Amino acid sequence: MGVNFNNKSKVLIIHGVQTGDDQDLRQHEVIRKNLEKHLAGMDVPFETDIFKYEDINDEASYLIKKVLAAMTGNKISGWIVEQAVDLVGDVGIALLKGDTYRLIVDSFKSKIMESYEKEEPLFIVAHSLGTIYAFDALNELVNEDGFFQYNQAETRPVQGLVTLGSPIALDLFDRDWKKMSSLMPEGQAVDMDTALFPWINDWDPTDPVVSGSVAGLPWDEGKFRARFPDDQTYSMGWDVMPRSIITESGHLGAHTAYWNDADVCMSIRQMIVRYGKG
Repeated sequence: MGVNFNNKSKVLIIHGVQTGDDQDLRQHEVIRKNLEKHLAGMDVPFETDIFKYEDINDEASYLIKKVLAAMTGNKISGWIVEQAVDLVGDVGIALLKGDTYRLIVDSFKSKIMESYEKEEPLFIVAHSLGTIYAFDALNELVNEDGFFQYNQAETRPVQGLVTLGSPIALDLFDRDWKKMSSLMPEGQAVDMDTALFPWINDWDPTDPVVSGSVAGLPWDEGKFRARFPDDQTYSMGWDVMPRSIITESGHLGAHTAYWNDADVCMSIRQMIVRYGKG
């Protein structure tokens, strides 16, 4: 089994913290429309899809939301409480790494393998909390027999990763280069002909989810580089490319502005054009 680079590329979205339910999620449609504009006139066939896990989260936190909402004794206050628990609960599920976390990661891996079985070049675009699930799922797949073999892009179930507004550099999530699985055989040195796995990390410096600053204080790229330094990740076969972008919306608005941002779209375009042909 392997990827056929003559096949249409697929862009798979994994969303972040959400309210509502799965039927409300349409980020893949937004990305598809924006990419169609940026790829106009180019013979680069692609499609978009989305992995939705909000209903899984909602089921896991259903009882606590209802109990706390009922305790308010007011419909409006109860609704506010439910929304707050929904948001905080999503993060808690990822941090606790319990059965619900395991279900989300395993389901996402299954979604990835569906494309691999169809021999589709696949690119993941992950947002916010979804970047944690994407990072964990990819690193687990690296350890699967036969996947992500050294210098053989066609053996990889995923050809590239784009993360948007990721909190991955925060201490809260405990992710760094030491959590990454090496794509390189032991003792093998990286050379100019090595096919590295590309990871573009886009963020707005004022995005509070990225910086951890509620005040929206500008974030220092050095924090991400300290966790994923070139001298470690490159030698492991990962080409990590952090990119600071300025979205049209600042502070809280920045966190949801990535979907329509031109620079983000260019990052995804770069992935498809450069790495989607083997």
